[in-house]
Amino acid sequence: MGLGFDIRETLDDVGASFTILRNSGNIAGEFLVSKPNSQVTKPFIREFFLEAMLQDDTDVVAGDVIRLDTTLACYLVMNKTPYTFENEIIKYDVVLYKCNVSGELFRLSGESDFNPQTFRIEPKWDTVKNNCYALQTASLFGNTLDNNEELGKLGIEAHELYLPESIGTKVLDRYQPVSGEYYQVETVLVRRFDGVVVATLNEDTR
Repeated sequence: MGLGFDIRETLDDVGASFTILRNSGNIAGEFLVSKPNSQVTKPFIREFFLEAMLQDDTDVVAGDVIRLDTTLACYLVMNKTPYTFENEIIKYDVVLYKCNVSGELFRLSGESDFNPQTFRIEPKWDTVKNNCYALQTASLFGNTLDNNEELGKLGIEAHELYLPESIGTKVLDRYQPVSGEYYQVETVLVRRFDGVVVATLNEDTR
């Protein structure tokens, strides 16, 4: 028994329990200790970003969505960094992005229907994923948040969607964060984070 075991026991005693949400089956029984991101001068970062510590034998991988059992808040695991002591991993440090949407992701089926009410040919959609947890926001790393503009002035276009790479999001997919609100996936950035993709969105009028 070493420091890793001691940290596991400490997390069991004082940590917050969480569940890993996976298509293959949820995984429960782990605990974490979190703290606000160090850039606490920005309200957006304080609200949506957390740094957390996980046990050395955690099942969590980058790109997982986890749900805190007490608050039911869901977070996207952005990275997973091992912390070593005397050549052994004793814990993992992770960065978590709070999921503010849990909508649906759709893909064009290749078929279409005629709508007699609008007299338009409308495309048909296949569901890629229901309960598609993600963080949807205006650009986090562009000019908007870097120059301290007020969040209330942000537009509704050119949003970014942070979601698990395992979903397989593609260009031209449609994301519906809430009923009646549609966004088209314009680009998919796959190398910015491990296990997480960043999709740029614009209003979908198809």
